[in-house]
Amino acid sequence: MKIARKRVVGWSLIAVGICVAVFSQKIVFPGLESLLGIETIVGKENVVHLPDRGYGYTNPGAMVRWIASVFWFGILLSGAGSVLIFRARHIT
Repeated sequence: MKIARKRVVGWSLIAVGICVAVFSQKIVFPGLESLLGIETIVGKENVVHLPDRGYGYTNPGAMVRWIASVFWFGILLSGAGSVLIFRARHIT
């Protein structure tokens, strides 16, 4: 891969990673919540279905773990972008 392309890909990964980390809560709720289902995220036994077709969830630990995993995935993407830029910079 050419040096200029590595830099573009690196900066793109950094930008996407930062966006994923910053918006991790919005990615999980309502993003992954509607995609995977709330039962998958917090566990079927921790979902209380309400009479007005809504629901409540009683496992904040599971929610925090999902949000943290998406956050760290964003940080990992940013780190991979940084490595690409660093390596492209030191190639002669």
